[in-house]
Amino acid sequence: MKINLYDILSVPAADRTVEAFFEDQEAVLQGERFKVSCEHPFSVRLKYVQKNEISVQLDVTVSVERCCSRCLEPVRRAYGLNLLHKIRTDTGMACTDESGEYDEVSYIEDCTLDVDMLILEELYTVLPPAVLCKEDCKGICKVCGANLNRQQCDCDQFVPDPRMAVFGDIFNQLKEV
Repeated sequence: MKINLYDILSVPAADRTVEAFFEDQEAVLQGERFKVSCEHPFSVRLKYVQKNEISVQLDVTVSVERCCSRCLEPVRRAYGLNLLHKIRTDTGMACTDESGEYDEVSYIEDCTLDVDMLILEELYTVLPPAVLCKEDCKGICKVCGANLNRQQCDCDQFVPDPRMAVFGDIFNQLKEV
């Protein structure tokens, strides 16, 4: 959802709350594709701070569907995001009240706030690098690819130590003699 900020920027001391929604979409982070959705609308509070600067506040819960890092089954987790940013519309920079340092952002362009991009950028900072379907996930078989949480397989799981390969070569040469 995109919100035009011109009304807020043109009226000093303006304070407006907009009912917003997040459009379901697929995102990519470090090569991993995942689905992001939000079931309920949420409020975005826009407040005039000074010339070309506004404050954006929102509180939203998004649902993320990713693949388990061990067995590749879909896993759905909810993440609560509570955002408070100051945005400079003339430079396309934003900061949080915690840091106080302005950084370039992609969710502001020509006095328009892209709420979906704002949520995605904040979500990227809280997503863990890996997710498991359950703590004791057994993963998949390296040989046949079976999900070991659902079934046992009789594959040989022995993996030789590659550092010992030299000794294996020597023994194979001795067998030939």
